[in-house]
Amino acid sequence: MSKFENMNRSEKRSSRLLALQLMYAYEINKIRGRKSFFDAIFNVSSINGSTEKHEILSSFEIKSEMALSVLPNSMYLKYEKIKNTLHELELDEMISTINQFQKDLNSYKKNIQAYALEIFKFSHKNMEKFDKEIISRSQNWDSTRITLMDKLILRLVLAEIMFIDHVPPKVSIAEGIEIAKTMSTEDSSAFVNGILDSFFNDWSKENK
Repeated sequence: MSKFENMNRSEKRSSRLLALQLMYAYEINKIRGRKSFFDAIFNVSSINGSTEKHEILSSFEIKSEMALSVLPNSMYLKYEKIKNTLHELELDEMISTINQFQKDLNSYKKNIQAYALEIFKFSHKNMEKFDKEIISRSQNWDSTRITLMDKLILRLVLAEIMFIDHVPPKVSIAEGIEIAKTMSTEDSSAFVNGILDSFFNDWSKENK
């Protein structure tokens, strides 16, 4: 049994979005430090060196935005509650409250971060193979106009279909389409859907 099987839908979605951010950062900046990438997203307590309340409020908001971009609504509600009360607190109380929020983030992010790395590992290792699959199934699309984000979403879903046994392929495909609707262009969901349907039909016949 995979250690990720007990993750709920929101947590899995968070992992996919986080993996997508890591994949994008790798493509754009060729980053090598995956741990430092995650620390930058999830570390809100790094503002502890600030001595002015307005600096802390501003930094907390900026730092939290990065984490909340991949975390589910429950964490956003917790963040909103904290943010609305911070300005009423003294400096020491503000820092203590932020550090507690950091502890909540740390406990929540563990599996999300690990599953994101799992997806990234398979996607990165097989990117050339995946890209060939994508291009070969893009006859009705100009392959030179495939956006980077669409390509990353497709790599992500192909990695799940081929290497993550506990996620049903149709769930992975549906997730990829939903992510494309919010993370890419107007035409992306139709394109992603077409490529994944074509791949899944052939892949499922080969694996019967």
